[in-house]
Amino acid sequence: MSETAKNLFDALLEAFRQVVREEIQAQFAARDKCQGLNEKEWLKANEAAKLYGLPKTWFEEKGRAGDIERTKPGRYVLFNRRDIEKFLEEHRGKNGLPKSNGLAT
Repeated sequence: MSETAKNLFDALLEAFRQVVREEIQAQFAARDKCQGLNEKEWLKANEAAKLYGLPKTWFEEKGRAGDIERTKPGRYVLFNRRDIEKFLEEHRGKNGLPKSNGLAT
């Protein structure tokens, strides 16, 4: 292998390594961002959306319809994690829910 080809190969290999490092860091950052959410029992709609990978409006609609229990002890509407997970498990593959919705439990 010529020296030029070897240098190009090494440069390409290093570029791949850098991309992989950046992707790994991004995944860890995303996981860390939701880490605190995994421990919370009560979630706001936007927190539930991040944690379960569904739109915030989906949780708001299900809460208004009474499909998922919700409470409003103050300023924010809160959803209980167990109620969300129960609803998702009961309706997996129905009502527009994907069969695998990426539950982060």
